[in-house]
Amino acid sequence: MYNNYIFDLYGTLSDIRTNESKASLWKYMARYMTLQGAPYSAPELRKRYRDLINAVRLEQYEKNRAQFPESESEEIEVNLSEVFSRLYSEKNIIPTPQLLADWALMYRTVSLDYVRLYDGAEALLKELRRRGKKVYLLSNAQRLFTEPELRSLGIYDLFDDVLISSDIGFMKPSRQFYTALLKKHSLDPKDSVMIGNDWQADAWGAHKNGLACMYIHTAQSPEPAGELPPGCVRLNTILDVLLSVS
Repeated sequence: MYNNYIFDLYGTLSDIRTNESKASLWKYMARYMTLQGAPYSAPELRKRYRDLINAVRLEQYEKNRAQFPESESEEIEVNLSEVFSRLYSEKNIIPTPQLLADWALMYRTVSLDYVRLYDGAEALLKELRRRGKKVYLLSNAQRLFTEPELRSLGIYDLFDDVLISSDIGFMKPSRQFYTALLKKHSLDPKDSVMIGNDWQADAWGAHKNGLACMYIHTAQSPEPAGELPPGCVRLNTILDVLLSVS
């Protein structure tokens, strides 16, 4: 039925649990930065981190309004590397890309409880490729976190391309994020299907951008606020995707 299979990641192919509110995270990150010459207390770092996320989001929204007047502020994705950079700059340190990558890796390591593939996820991706299908990832996420996790899970190279919202500046269900993938690879929406666990971002986002959709409800899924789009297929397991493959 389709030649292009577009997947969400978290809650669809992988199960993840993080805790960014625990006090130990900010204690360790403040100590980490202080040892690098950027002295922060845990409360100060936590507050500045949140304030800078809001500031960068507002700046990006104002910058994009002229080009994308229909976009909503909730669809803006902040690239956290800019936030990390400003945290260092405020302490008179000019961060290198490697320093930012190390900060992200430390932050994720401390905040992460676990990340693991759902049963059948890897086998599904391999089987789609074996049957000659194109396989893409379209994830609301941060490149600095997600790429290392994809590699550690062993599935990074199973995608024909990986698009992360932090790279684009918009997140699903925005038209800009979906269009970025479709235009980059000249994909025909009628020959493409989005598979995800989010009723709004994945199912309705795909539908509004002319793609078919498959929806799987997992423990990480937001509770649907209404019906799925017309024709959207509800999956019982991720391997049910193969029922659509000729």
